[in-house]
Formats: sequence, structure tokens, C-alpha cells
Amino acid sequence: MTIPDSTTDVPGTASDRPHVWQSTWRPAEGARSIDLRYLERDPRTTHRPYFDPVLRLAAGHRRFDEKLRLLDVGCANGAFVRHVLEQQPRWDVSGIDVLPELVDAASAAVPGAHFSVADICAPSSLPSERFDVVTALTIPSHFDTLDVWLPNLLGLLAPGGTAVLYGPLNPSPVDLICRLRYAQEDGNGNVNGNGDGEWLPGWNVISQQTYDSFLKGRARSWACHYLPVADLGYPAGDPADGLSSRVVPTSDGQRLGNASGLTYHMACLEIHL
Repeated sequence: MTIPDSTTDVPGTASDRPHVWQSTWRPAEGARSIDLRYLERDPRTTHRPYFDPVLRLAAGHRRFDEKLRLLDVGCANGAFVRHVLEQQPRWDVSGIDVLPELVDAASAAVPGAHFSVADICAPSSLPSERFDVVTALTIPSHFDTLDVWLPNLLGLLAPGGTAVLYGPLNPSPVDLICRLRYAQEDGNGNVNGNGDGEWLPGWNVISQQTYDSFLKGRARSWACHYLPVADLGYPAGDPADGLSSRVVPTSDGQRLGNASGLTYHMACLEIHL
């Protein structure tokens, strides 16, 4: 059985098929315009309960008063960076993001940190400095494979450093590559996408086994910490944004999900060089 490509193999033209929406499937790398929604959120009042377990793992077994250099990859509006500075004011904290608009907003809202525009998939754009701790919150699900970004992230660590990743993780040995879009209709009943004609990456669920295989020989040790959904601070009801995560009851306990029907475990992956 041959599955037709959505843009070339279905008979007829787009005008002949008003309910077939043409789109391109692009590699999950680079900026997502949907992330500009963080400009509408004030990092001074934005707090996620997973900030605390991430920070505890970031501190590790070091002295509480030790000054560490931390970099947050995909810092968005700077909410987590601000949280780190509030809890660890002696730390030297930085953030990078691929969207200049978010970097500008974070710089204005969190003046005690350092922010710059960089793409974790483009090594030449990354800071030359090495850090004791590197964090990446939710962005691991933005990429289809680990090799396009994780080696670059580990390369930002100083010897003996710690990386803490937070996002969807599958305890079963199955990887999921996913794209979602907002389904809308115009006045003529034609199906449109989210404005730029592309499916959105950001809900990939890579397995713990895939991380284990990738990190062998690249890290000294690592551990997965599956966080109780009730402690993560996501709503149990349907948020206004259908693609936003919410608590979803399942047969094996609560997971997160969204209006697509997708459900996923959320976990912290702690990596030591």
C-alpha cells in the first residue's frame, strides 16, 4: 500500500479539493512562531512548579552557598532564570533563545542575568563560555533526533558539569515524532493551519532507552526522574489554548496531554559529565 503525499500525490488541484490543506513537514529545528506567546506572560509573575525540582537537581551535591555558572537553553521570557536568581542570588545566570524578541523581553524583565540570541542546533552561535549547569525546559520535545542538539548542549558544560532536561519522556522503549496544528475554517469552509502553513513541532516523546543509548560514552552518569503530575501545576480542565498541556487521567495514573488526544509522562533527565 502506498500512502499518498499530502501535497503531490492526491489527485486534483488544491482548488479542486477545498478540504485538503497543503502543508510542508519540516525538520524540528529552529524557531517556532508560537513561542512568541511568551511575550504576553510576565516572567516576574510566571512560576512553574517544576522549576523547583529542576533547580534542586541543578544544585546537585554542591554546597548551598557555592557560586555556580548556569545557562538556560531556550529561556523564552526568562521566567526560570529569574527563579534561579531569586533562589540562588550568588549564581552567575545566563539564558539563550533563538527568538530575538524573547531575548529582548527577558533582558528587560530580568536585569540581573545575561541573555543572548543563539540556536542550540548551530554551534557557531553558542556562547564560548563553559557552564557548571545547563538546563533545557520543555525544548527537548522540539527536536526529532538527539544528535542535532544534545551534543551541542553537553558541549556547553564545564568538566564535571550537570545538565538538567525537562520534558516528555517515555519509560517504554518507543519513540514518538509528532506534529500538531490548529484546525480552523475560513468563511468558505476551507481548512487552514496556524497561519504559516506548517505543522508545529514540540510534542515529540523520546524514550528513556534512546537517551540511555545516546549518552553511553558521552556522559559519566545520568538518571531519569518522573515527576508526579499533581505537583507540576498544570490545569485539570481545558485551557483556552488547545495545544497547552493539562492533566489527563489515565489507567496507569495521571499524565499530561492536550486537545489532540496525545498523552505523555513528564520527567527530568539529570546528566553528569
